[in-house]
Amino acid sequence: MKAKRINITIPEENLREINEFCIEEGIGKSQLIREAAVKYIANVKEQKEMEKRKQEIESAIKIMDELRKKVKFKNNKTAAEMIRELRDSR
Repeated sequence: MKAKRINITIPEENLREINEFCIEEGIGKSQLIREAAVKYIANVKEQKEMEKRKQEIESAIKIMDELRKKVKFKNNKTAAEMIRELRDSR
């Protein structure tokens, strides 16, 4: 992997914290920034994926609720009641 040098601007207080942390942990600032960026990006992607799944589940629940309202069973029984009745009759 070829590395590229970049320049960033960071408030002095943050830089002071970074320097102290890197000294305590025995790592370089470049390593810290690389690892922090990788973890941040992974976290954002995971949060977006979780939100997407949540929306898909909510959409599926809404569709199921709409279908339940449209489906009419004999004697106004729910699907679960009909399945239970069939299972118990065996």
